[in-house]
Parts: sequence; structure tokens; C-alpha cells
Amino acid sequence: MWEAAGRLLKTLFSHYVYAYRNLMPSASLLEKLDPDRYPNMSMTFAAILGYVCGERWTQPVILSIEVVDDVMLAMSEGQMLPNFLGEVSELRAHLRRLGMAAGFTPAEWTEYQALTKERLHLTL
Repeated sequence: MWEAAGRLLKTLFSHYVYAYRNLMPSASLLEKLDPDRYPNMSMTFAAILGYVCGERWTQPVILSIEVVDDVMLAMSEGQMLPNFLGEVSELRAHLRRLGMAAGFTPAEWTEYQALTKERLHLTL
């Protein structure tokens, strides 16, 4: 059991390192996605969005997100075991709705889709 947990942690950490080397969101996208604009946004969703955008919008910060059997699991700062974030289909729907509510330009929508594909392996 501990060996499997160790493999999962190593995989999650490697994804965390990889995610922050690539795409960086534009200033306009960050402004439109800022959780302060959405008073009803849950802290969990704000943390997921922070992970997608490479921002520290919550404490603890999500370091890595993995999909396991159609559920999303996250490793956060200071935690030894992953947290359940929800089902992939629910997260995809929430991300789509947020994109519509944010009022993205076509270029920002394309950028948002690329970020979610890169960091969460989800197609919106």
C-alpha cells in the first residue's frame, strides 16, 4: 500500500513540475478569472483555478491534480494524501460555465481551453 502511495506522490509531483514550465496565462485572462470577481465561488474551485492559472489564490495551494477513474484528486501543500475534488464531468461543466460568465474574447477562450488541456488534461 505504501509503495503505491509513494508512486502516486512521485507522479503527482512530476506533473506539478511539468505544468508550471509551459503555458502562462495572459494578464487579461487572469483578471477575468480572478476569484475575487465571483463571490459565490467555492474555495475548492478557486484552488483548482489557481492551479490552472499558476496563481496562489488559496491556502493551501494545489500542487498537482490527477484524474483517477473519472474523479479528480489533488495534492496540496503540507498534505501527505490526495484530496477528492469531484467528478471530471462536474469540473468540466464548472470550467465551461466560468468561461461563459467571464466574458472571454475568442482569443481568451482559446487560451483558457489550452490551459485546461495542458494542466488538467481536460477538453472543454
